[in-house]
Amino acid sequence: MRLNSLLCASLCLAALASEPTAGFADEAGPWKISVAAGDVDRSNLPLRARITVPDGSPAAEAGATVRIKLADGSHVDGQVVPTELFAPLPRGPFGMAHRDIVFVLPKLAAGSTVELQAELLPAAAEAGAAKPEPRLKWADEPGAAALLLAGKPVVRYEMPTYDASSEEKRLVTYKPFHHVFDPVTGMRLTKGDGGQFTHHRGIFFGYNRISHGDGKKTMSDCWHCLKGARQEHRRMLEEVAGPVEGVQRVAIDWMGSDDSKVLGEIRELEIVPAPGGTIIDFASRLVADAPVRLDGDPQHSGVHFRASNEVHDSTKGQTYYLRPGVKAEPGKFRNWPDDKTYVNAPWHAASFVVGGQRYTVLRVNRPENPGEARMSERDYARFGSYFEYELAPDRPLQVGYRFWVQPGELSLDEAARIAADYQTPAEVRVTGG
Repeated sequence: MRLNSLLCASLCLAALASEPTAGFADEAGPWKISVAAGDVDRSNLPLRARITVPDGSPAAEAGATVRIKLADGSHVDGQVVPTELFAPLPRGPFGMAHRDIVFVLPKLAAGSTVELQAELLPAAAEAGAAKPEPRLKWADEPGAAALLLAGKPVVRYEMPTYDASSEEKRLVTYKPFHHVFDPVTGMRLTKGDGGQFTHHRGIFFGYNRISHGDGKKTMSDCWHCLKGARQEHRRMLEEVAGPVEGVQRVAIDWMGSDDSKVLGEIRELEIVPAPGGTIIDFASRLVADAPVRLDGDPQHSGVHFRASNEVHDSTKGQTYYLRPGVKAEPGKFRNWPDDKTYVNAPWHAASFVVGGQRYTVLRVNRPENPGEARMSERDYARFGSYFEYELAPDRPLQVGYRFWVQPGELSLDEAARIAADYQTPAEVRVTGG
């Protein structure tokens, strides 16, 4: 684990989002956890229980394993993780730390409530046993960091060092992004540099019309990364992995065409390989030292997913989209402003073929995201949305999305269930044991 504790703490205390439905316990366990599903079936989806524990204790160690005892006496693994990027944390007693326990229940039907018991497992070294290979772990690669599941990549963060010594090197190094993989086969599902539209890369974030500087008269394009504008990875703030989840938090600078730092970004991914698919929760906070305007269009701004270039070259005729209540025909896709009613969609999904296998990727909008969200889709499976936004030193931008990635087709009902789980979290309450 890499951890910048001071920065993490300041970010958490400055968070502006609404408080998650979680209780607090001020002990180092064991804990009693009550989960109310509400009107959403939470089965095989991650749940989070907020705890407050002594700073420096084993329970505060991100990545530690927790045993969750179910009502029938069986157990599932839980994991201690840092609180989420947007978590608003009350000031706790001196010497206490806020953490989350993340776990996946195999069944939690809508309308039901379950009572669980959670206990921190001792570290293998302390228990006198050989240290087992972790289910998930981060592995450094040249210019990248990959989250591995049983030795195969789930996601890989590409963090090149910007190099403008030649146009060829500049094109490869002008933005960081995340690749997505099939964790069973290890096949990469997303596009990197090159191919059709080299600026489309995996899960990525950018704007093509950024106004900044004196009177906001300077224009920069941090989507295509033209005229010296770019995004640069600065540092790794946090990497955590364990039996349930991988967490990565990174610092990225958005550099303008005048070579000034226009925006500072903290980008976080929380990755949970779950039965049937992979959940990737994307969160970003953009901050500015002076007024900045973000503008663009749905095809060249916002947070997007781009599938492998193979889709464009060979299989785009097989791509189709899902939207609430609608399974579109292959080749039928919607875009604002051609369709000015296509705004603020709670979710949409692309189903495409890579390596002879169909995959479906669902993208869910966080309800607190700014609007008007203008939607974009293409048959080569580049899809996302954007909105206009005015930043100021006291007005950062926070955005979040859930990506669900699975082999095969996704039903409309299941897509709606996964989206609802993200948009209306379960009620989770924690008390000391």
